[in-house]
Amino acid sequence: MQAIMYLIRRTYINKVKRTFKSIPSAILTVLGVVGFIFVFISSFRMKKAPLQSISTETIIAAIILFLGVLLYNSFLSRDTGILTMADANFLFTGPFEKRQVLMYLLISVAPASLMIGFFMCFYLPLLMGSALSFTKYLVTLIVISLFLGVIFLSYYYIYIVDAENTGFKKNSKKVFWAFIGILAVAFAVMFFNNDFELKITVKKYFESSWYNWVPLFGWTKWAVSSLLTGNILTGFIPPVCMLLAVNALLCIMLYNVKVDFYEKTLEDSVSLQKIMDDIKTSGKADSHAFSKLKNKPVSVKFGTGAAAIYSKQMLESRKLGLVSNNREILLQLFYVAFGLIFGFEFSFVMAMVSFGALTMSLNDSWHRDFKKPYVFLIPESSFKKLIYSVLPGLIKTMLSGGIALTIAAIAYKLSPTNWINIILVFFSFAILFVFAEIFTYRLIGSSSNAVVVTMLRMLFVIAACIPAIIILIVIAVLSNGVPNVIETSLCMLAVNVVISILLAYLSKGIFEQSELME
Repeated sequence: MQAIMYLIRRTYINKVKRTFKSIPSAILTVLGVVGFIFVFISSFRMKKAPLQSISTETIIAAIILFLGVLLYNSFLSRDTGILTMADANFLFTGPFEKRQVLMYLLISVAPASLMIGFFMCFYLPLLMGSALSFTKYLVTLIVISLFLGVIFLSYYYIYIVDAENTGFKKNSKKVFWAFIGILAVAFAVMFFNNDFELKITVKKYFESSWYNWVPLFGWTKWAVSSLLTGNILTGFIPPVCMLLAVNALLCIMLYNVKVDFYEKTLEDSVSLQKIMDDIKTSGKADSHAFSKLKNKPVSVKFGTGAAAIYSKQMLESRKLGLVSNNREILLQLFYVAFGLIFGFEFSFVMAMVSFGALTMSLNDSWHRDFKKPYVFLIPESSFKKLIYSVLPGLIKTMLSGGIALTIAAIAYKLSPTNWINIILVFFSFAILFVFAEIFTYRLIGSSSNAVVVTMLRMLFVIAACIPAIIILIVIAVLSNGVPNVIETSLCMLAVNVVISILLAYLSKGIFEQSELME
């Protein structure tokens, strides 16, 4: 047990040490952490107007349901393992019994749940206002961590059992989606009975007493909402006890599992280690690494030369599952629905959709091709190969964001002129953002500090936006402060495209960097 605890302790200590391995890295890391803490503390102190159109209980329920479904689908759809290669080698070659390895998994759930829970709860003070004090936030964090603990433990159990009983994970995923389907049918019935009034239906659905008893999702919502209203005895304690009981039951089941999972876990640790290294060196990981490619026939027109890169990415994309292949548009539609239900302005929805589209584009498969020797060997110009590598992800980002913003524009009853303006602005900055990211990737190469990579990436993106901002100022001055909206957006699009082409040309040598290749 002492060796297990030492391994866990050294894992986190070494992560901290790596962020301070150089002076620039240490400075940027400290600045990032201080800024993060400042925003967090300020969220409790700033005065916030309460949301009039929806209750905090509904906000909590929607966030918990969405993130829970997202995590379960991600876990049950991926081919990665549960241990990194270093941990697997240490645990499987050392003098450890199977139960000691399982104990390591059980203990590691707590810090992982707390860290992810913190990021899940980070925006709650901004959304709930004075209803969430700092003390209540800490208790909420513990409840959310118990919720995440159930997700992690159940996934570990499913993964280990599936190592011997092939198909157990697949059947578990079917059961999970059947459960979500039942919740969806219940919502549809209530939606019909409330004359298709979305806000009223959402409020009644999540605040109904029956929803409190929905396993996991309802319990967590019940506990947090009861905490905020001060209903401790009959509202907070029962669901917390149920969450504790399920965590304890899963711990007992996992600790006593009889399956031989060593070979599968060691094999899968290789792919998981590649993902961890990708995140460590560039701050992101290939999205395909988290998803299974379906063994199904698909039709793709294959090009030659550099176009073969585009064809390969399209082939892989079409072999993904429905949810994995459309996760961007699903997330952005959630932002649209979130804004409509909670009564946020269109500017908030646009900001969230744009942020979601652009950040998820960083996890697309284009950066993976930059490391492949076979791309280097294609007898085409580096500039052409770079464009074809980025094109599938860029088109997907623009399409998903464009669809979400179009639906939002219809829902918010925007004029056609404003809709066209919004789409053009989004397209212009989507193109610029991706190519600024490539230029950053070209300059930084294989950094070992994701915090430094992320901050430098943000600086390059901000710098790349300066020409478009200057053009906007010039247009505003020449038009006496009343510029034509469409013409302004077209000018911005043209400027950003030119800057993007320049960044792509400056980044074309990325395929000649042998140190980036695997």
